[in-house]
Amino acid sequence: MIRLLAIVAAIWLLLLPPVFTNGECSAELEGLSNEFEHQPRLVSTPNAARALFAERGVPVSVISADDCRRGKPRFLRSCGSGPLIQAEVPVRNRICRIYRDDTIEVQLHYDDRNRLQRFALDMAPYRSLPLPWGGAIHWGR
Repeated sequence: MIRLLAIVAAIWLLLLPPVFTNGECSAELEGLSNEFEHQPRLVSTPNAARALFAERGVPVSVISADDCRRGKPRFLRSCGSGPLIQAEVPVRNRICRIYRDDTIEVQLHYDDRNRLQRFALDMAPYRSLPLPWGGAIHWGR
């Protein structure tokens, strides 16, 4: 019986940390998005974006418009007129890295004049457990 209780307690200890992130995982994703929206000069050109990510120690991959037309990546609906920069920004919060996602995927789409057209950020979604009496418990939010 004590062994069973110890196993149940260990499982609970493994499952509880993501419940107490207080939205830090989503805040990291939103913080990066806000940074791009409110300081567009940071990623306004491919060179500026590469410099930003190099400064942060984040490797990038660049897909030119010609490379895209030759072999369009599966995740794109259509190729743009300019380059696409992809980066995977590491998540700082350890609990978020373990229980939700270890990176934030960044895609920066530029036009043929190297001006930012749009950007997309992606991170694995958090999960919620709806409670029968209302509300929910968020896991890895």
